[in-house]
Amino acid sequence: MALFDTLQVTTELVQAGVERMQAESIARSIAKVQGDTVTKDYLDLRLSEMNANLKSDINNMKTELRTEIHNLSKEINSIKMDSQFTKWTTKAIMVVMSIIASALIKIAFFH
Repeated sequence: MALFDTLQVTTELVQAGVERMQAESIARSIAKVQGDTVTKDYLDLRLSEMNANLKSDINNMKTELRTEIHNLSKEINSIKMDSQFTKWTTKAIMVVMSIIASALIKIAFFH
C-alpha cells in the first residue's frame, strides 16, 4: 500500500485556492481514512493464510478421524471375536451337558 503524501495534497489544495489550514485539515482527514483502508493485496494475503490454516486443520482432522476409525474397527473386531468365542463356548457347554444328561439317563434306566 502506497503511503499517503499529506504535504503533496496540501500543496495541491493550496494551489487550487483552498486556504492552507483547511487544506492541511482535509489532507489529515484523508490520511486517517486511508490508514484504515484495506488493500486487495492485504486481503489476498490474509485469505491465503487463512486458506492454508484451514487446509492444515482439515488434514489434521482427517488424520484424527482415520485413527479413530481404525481404533473403532479394532474394537469391533475384538467384540466379534469375543462373541464368536462365547458362541463356541456355549455350544461346547451344551454338548458336554447333552453327554452328561445322556449318561445320567443311561445310568438311571439301565442300571
